[in-house]
Amino acid sequence: MKKVTVLSELRAEFSGLIERLSKIVAAFAEKNPKVIFCAMVALMICSFLLCFTLLRTDSANVAKQTKVFKKVEGNLGEIGTTARKFQRLIEIRAALQVLLAKDSLGSKDSLLMEQLLGEIDKSMPSKKE
Repeated sequence: MKKVTVLSELRAEFSGLIERLSKIVAAFAEKNPKVIFCAMVALMICSFLLCFTLLRTDSANVAKQTKVFKKVEGNLGEIGTTARKFQRLIEIRAALQVLLAKDSLGSKDSLLMEQLLGEIDKSMPSKKE
């Protein structure tokens, strides 16, 4: 049994039209080989001109694009670093709230609180004057 596909159905439906078109193209090619050759050469010349004149990209333009991409890439890394710092600050805040909720602090609690506050001070950006 023959497998039925869309392509086979299209061939069956339009086989007469396809045969007529192929005969017309073959007859035209036999009658006018110089026209076809000239058209082919003209298209190649147009392609050559477009390739080396109008469609040429500037290397400076490419350099600007890579510079922008590097800047964006660097900023994405900074976003990740800032998010990690922010998450750490939230953890420190939760630990400090637990320590502050206690009625009395022992020496270990005081040292831990001092370390946590020092870590907060280190994570804050310092202003350059």
